[in-house]
Amino acid sequence: MAQSPRGDRDGRDRDGRDHDAGRRSREPRPRSPAAERLAVPGHSGEPIGRDRAQRRRDAPPRRPSSTEDGGPPRPPLPTDEAPHLPRGVVKEIERALGKGAKSHDIALCLSIGAQAIEEDRPDVAVQVLSWARHQAPRLPAIREAYGIALYHQQRWADALSELHAYRRMTDRTDQNHVIADCLRALDRGLEQVASAAEPLVADAQAPEDRRAEAAIVWAAALAESGDVGAGRAVLRRFLERPRSGDAEHDLRVRYLAAELAEQARDDDEARRQFELIAAVDDHFLDVAERLEGLRAREG
Repeated sequence: MAQSPRGDRDGRDRDGRDHDAGRRSREPRPRSPAAERLAVPGHSGEPIGRDRAQRRRDAPPRRPSSTEDGGPPRPPLPTDEAPHLPRGVVKEIERALGKGAKSHDIALCLSIGAQAIEEDRPDVAVQVLSWARHQAPRLPAIREAYGIALYHQQRWADALSELHAYRRMTDRTDQNHVIADCLRALDRGLEQVASAAEPLVADAQAPEDRRAEAAIVWAAALAESGDVGAGRAVLRRFLERPRSGDAEHDLRVRYLAAELAEQARDDDEARRQFELIAAVDDHFLDVAERLEGLRAREG
């Protein structure tokens, strides 16, 4: 999620992610990180000398006022809508920007962007969040949400830059699964992928679905490097952690564990993992067909 991060070319990766929603092992499910975190998770002034330049015959044409500061144009925000954000996020925005129209617009962009990510509309999210990011680059929540939106557009390098900034600002590792997957997509090497994924996998206080995503990315990268055994060990340790029940992210981890077991020619373990998935959801991906194939080989 051990095949290339690009996945199969039929539109669905073998660990169950659709390319339309991002590469295999790249899209945190069932909720996007920004929408989950968010519970859904100023003008720079007139350029000096502008009037003088306008009087010159060879002066270049003026850019539209919305982009005079070099940033993206202000998106068409609704005038009759209030931001739907946790109170703590609103307070964070107001502490940074003060109360007023600008804070309201930034909060509204964050609210719209998070909802757009949740609805698999990264184009909308990028439009509103790129402007908000330009207006308020020191707000971690903006950098986080914008990075996730870019990630959903498969703009790996841009997403990595934003999420690195978010991590520096907050000293948090809760988006390290996405950082690791961007590194993997950019072929930055196993060491960098592992350095991002391992702290999140080991963090028992982190959200379980994000830990699962980090384990999937790390294990897949290990398998792709030729060390299928090490990839299996990462998944096995994660699945052996104390937990209650089998959530969707556990099923995805089990699916990749079964895949790597098949690669290692350990059909008994592959069958066991597929059977554990089927006991929870017998319609999960192609588990029924995979079990049938394994049983046919045994016969």
